[in-house]
Amino acid sequence: MEKLTMKAKLPAIGPNGERVSNARNYSGEKETTCRYIVIGKMNGKLQSIIEARIYMGRSSTASKVYCSLWVSGANYCSGSGSAGGWGYHKESAALDSAIRSAGIELYGANYDTWQDRKPDFKKRAYIGGCGNGSMLMALKAIARAAGARGEILIF
Repeated sequence: MEKLTMKAKLPAIGPNGERVSNARNYSGEKETTCRYIVIGKMNGKLQSIIEARIYMGRSSTASKVYCSLWVSGANYCSGSGSAGGWGYHKESAALDSAIRSAGIELYGANYDTWQDRKPDFKKRAYIGGCGNGSMLMALKAIARAAGARGEILIF
């Protein structure tokens, strides 16, 4: 198994069973530009644990990126976020926004270049603007927090 550099903490279930559920399906109004599906083994069964969809407006001048995130499992949650402007990796910023909207907290290293150092799992991690590698690390950490064991596949 690969070295763990990031951990996630899922939101607590409310006293009356309420859960964070803020995701929005933008497919009717935006174009889906990317989609991540995380598959892992939970309770002995291989299943889809996370789906993250990245959207953009249909205009040729659209610059805002949107993300919706759904996490399944015993402590399911969802969130949506967006990022606009220029000059940084907006997909990772939109995913970071969706993660925070879902009430998920990330801890550890933002990048996987910490190969020779031990990440500080008490320090909050923010992946906004950090690129695809950080997005994949965050999705794996969330899958582990949701209960995935063994190999995790991201499509």
